[in-house]
Amino acid sequence: MEDKELQNLILENLGGTVKLRPLAGFEMDFSANAGFRKVFFASSCDCGVAALLSVEIDESKTDSDIGNALPSLVERLERQEKAFRNMDCSMHEMMNRGRVTDTDS
Repeated sequence: MEDKELQNLILENLGGTVKLRPLAGFEMDFSANAGFRKVFFASSCDCGVAALLSVEIDESKTDSDIGNALPSLVERLERQEKAFRNMDCSMHEMMNRGRVTDTDS
């Protein structure tokens, strides 16, 4: 199964309140696990901050294995998206700025 097909399969199985868009074209290996592939999604807030979410799958998994694991993969992705959406925009702004240095020392 190609990454695009996997993304579409996941999107088709998401709950109605989850709003994710598929992302492609990442050349960086964000995984600490060799032999795994990742597919990426984005969730955005009205404040303008977006979260990068992903699903990681062992390259040795068959299409059947992926189909069997799909409910778990979808549930995990939905939890991540919900956690992002439940943050208030001040938390999103801190995420957007990245690392903040301590200026009181």
